[in-house]
Amino acid sequence: MNDTRKIRQIRLLNREWNVRRVIAAKKVMKPDVVVAENKGEFIVAKDFRDRTWIIRCLWGPLNIMYEKFILQKLANVSEIPAFIGLEDYNCMLISYIDGDEIKKSSHRLAPGYFDNLLKIAADIHAQGILHFDLGHKTNIMVKQNGDPAIIDFNTALYLPKNFFFSPLHRLLTKIDNLSILRLKVKFTPEDTNFHERNRVKNFLRLRKLWIFDKLSRRITNMTKDKTKTSSSS
Repeated sequence: MNDTRKIRQIRLLNREWNVRRVIAAKKVMKPDVVVAENKGEFIVAKDFRDRTWIIRCLWGPLNIMYEKFILQKLANVSEIPAFIGLEDYNCMLISYIDGDEIKKSSHRLAPGYFDNLLKIAADIHAQGILHFDLGHKTNIMVKQNGDPAIIDFNTALYLPKNFFFSPLHRLLTKIDNLSILRLKVKFTPEDTNFHERNRVKNFLRLRKLWIFDKLSRRITNMTKDKTKTSSSS
């Protein structure tokens, strides 16, 4: 974080903060995500305020308020971002987790990393929340001490814990857990057995048949193409 270039500032909570890291920016349907610092205090802003008017008037507020709802449901779960507040209906503030995504930090996983990751997922599931994107490596963090954390709940699903939703909840819980097992097979194959590796293979075969997975990948690729086009122009 010792960048000698001019540091951009952002106003949050009636204070000026230095933007120390840009996690995501200039994606059509997604917010800018920045890590900001003020006198040693760090915060994360998820910000739609620079998007087109239709995004600011409709999609941004819906996205922000939904993720706020999810994070408030998970207020007692550790190792996930905590909801701090709203700058406005297009900008949400959450706590900063000091670490990096697993694909950049897989060399320093603490012992029992994936067992602890499954425990965090179990705590999330106990509140009726399904993450739905635990297979995405950018959502799985490695903290400075090597312990796990989970971020980005804007695609999560809340299901009330009752008799009607219980079968669906159990099924989707398995999908979250298999997504974590897939990462375990990828990053620490030496700690997996034949049964675990076989479960992941079968899971990947089934996932290819899921139309929503194909649509999600297509939308993601279209967003990336648009971002590259706008950056080059």
